[in-house]
Amino acid sequence: MYKLHVNDIYRYLFRLTRDARQAEDLTQETFFRAFLSLDDYHGEKVRPWLFKVAYHAFVDWHRKQAKRPLQLVGQLPEHADQQVDDPAETVVNKEMWEMAQEILLQLPEKQKQVILLAAASFSYAEIAEILGIDVADVKRSLFRGRQKMRKLWRDGADGE
Repeated sequence: MYKLHVNDIYRYLFRLTRDARQAEDLTQETFFRAFLSLDDYHGEKVRPWLFKVAYHAFVDWHRKQAKRPLQLVGQLPEHADQQVDDPAETVVNKEMWEMAQEILLQLPEKQKQVILLAAASFSYAEIAEILGIDVADVKRSLFRGRQKMRKLWRDGADGE
């Protein structure tokens, strides 16, 4: 279970925290909590269950961080395209990726979570289960989050 899902959990938590060390710690915390709560696992799909555990680990960490000032790390979670050889194209891809990350940070927390989980190929029902909301709320948050991202992207492109 760990080998199959550790990279996806780490990427998800990294996109939320934007801190490699914190994402590693939360990934470890996720699998530790999953191990401790195996009695609560009732045969449902493992991946959504693990993401739900990761989400709750993130929420707990985020609540603790709310009491302290937030310090964002300006790192990218992953390179936009590993196959690009042209340096100019690499710079453009990096700038676009950074802009997308900045836009994502401007969204309300629920919209950000729904967009990240949808990008991780979860169904609406799985996202609803992970976040503890209903499917209609998932659809609404995804639609509004995507709309807001498009608007912020256009506004950012117009400003440059």
